[in-house]
Amino acid sequence: MAVTLECRDLKFTYQNLPVLDDISFKIHSGRFCAILGRNGSSKTTLLHCLNRILSPDTGKILVHGQDIRAMDQKKIAQQISLVPQEHLDIFPYRVLDVVVMGRAPYLRLVQRPDRSDYELAKKALCLLNAEYLAQKNFNRISGGERQMCLLARAVTQEACIMLLDEPTNHLDFNNQYHLLTAMKSLCRSKNISIVATLHDPNMAALFADDLILIKKGGILAQGPVNEVMTQTLVSALYDTPLGQISIHGHKKLFFPQTVLTGQKDRIETKDTIK
Repeated sequence: MAVTLECRDLKFTYQNLPVLDDISFKIHSGRFCAILGRNGSSKTTLLHCLNRILSPDTGKILVHGQDIRAMDQKKIAQQISLVPQEHLDIFPYRVLDVVVMGRAPYLRLVQRPDRSDYELAKKALCLLNAEYLAQKNFNRISGGERQMCLLARAVTQEACIMLLDEPTNHLDFNNQYHLLTAMKSLCRSKNISIVATLHDPNMAALFADDLILIKKGGILAQGPVNEVMTQTLVSALYDTPLGQISIHGHKKLFFPQTVLTGQKDRIETKDTIK
């Protein structure tokens, strides 16, 4: 498998405070890599460094062996798409028009998207079961629907690397699984690389091929999911005792020990309600 994205000895500081330190890994084509870590572990910062939204203090990021610092923004956008965790209101465009914006890296300055670009946008919405949104105002749909729209835009961009920052945020239970299933299928059928930050280790266990565990700005562990997703490592990552349940003979799901043993957390309060 070809290496599409490589991070070498990356270090990033913010206002003289270390945020990321000694980050090195390789992402291969056709693989889904999940990044796990507690809140504040700098997962989003890492994605922004990979896309050159942020510039690391030291280290290199290579896309197909080329230093990303030697690439202009248009070239980067042709190689890497990013779906952010937060999205603000934009001009009152139709969802279909927002999705077709994914074609911008391939258009000249004054060139407008053509019929083939809109066909790609429609197919991306269909992939995510979101074709019903096409004619709706982006600013008047729910947060989960906006997330589906921005994911469709990333698919339309046809980059060989997709960076997803908490892609299941705002999505209901069914759509979380549908979205990750669609992304995994896209990974295989298009031979693209997907790097996604996730909150839920069980989602990573079910869908990821590879894992990077980030703790306090450094890599705690990395590798294939069946090697890294262990009770010891996941417990250390979240600083809490976890138990595991095996499903389908090889997949492992993790839950706090208090849940698995039926115990309840005790909350002590000084005041009582009368």
